Parts: sequence; structure tokens; C-alpha cells
Amino acid sequence: MNIPHNVKRVFAATLLTGGIATTLLALGADPAEAAPLGVCPAGHACTQWCPGDTNPAGRPVPWDTRVCHMFYWDYYGVHDIGNGAFYAWSRMGW
Repeated sequence: MNIPHNVKRVFAATLLTGGIATTLLALGADPAEAAPLGVCPAGHACTQWCPGDTNPAGRPVPWDTRVCHMFYWDYYGVHDIGNGAFYAWSRMGW
């Protein structure tokens, strides 16, 4: 049986993708919510803050002000996607 190389590659990629999806489902992880650190989750507009920039939404965020942070903010607070920290608006002063 002589199967073209491209067909073999597509078949292998399909098996790999299916295996990853099956593993995630077996572990109970929701692929839509499983964003690794440093990657902006789908549906959010991430931005970067660096020392000297203005505070997000006009509030001081209690993160390390000596380094840059990749983050997004929503109704609940600021989500630092670089280290996974969450800063709730209710716990931040004006």
C-alpha cells in the first residue's frame, strides 16, 4: 500500500489533535478556559503596563511596580496573565 506522504501527515496531525482533546476532557479541563500563563484568554483585550505608565482604569494596582505586566481588566478586577495574579477592584483603593 503506497500512501502519499501528505496524507500520512494529515492523518498523524488528526490523531495527535484528537488525543490532546481526549486527554483534556478526561482531566476535566475546559479547553476554552485553559490558557497558559502569558497568553491572553480568548475574548479579552490584553495590554501591557510598564513602570512610568498610568494606572489601569485610574487605580493603582498592587503589583510589582519595578517590572512590566501583561494584563487585562474586567468588571471584577485586573488579571495579570504573566503570573496568574488577580487583583479585585473591591480590594483596591482609589
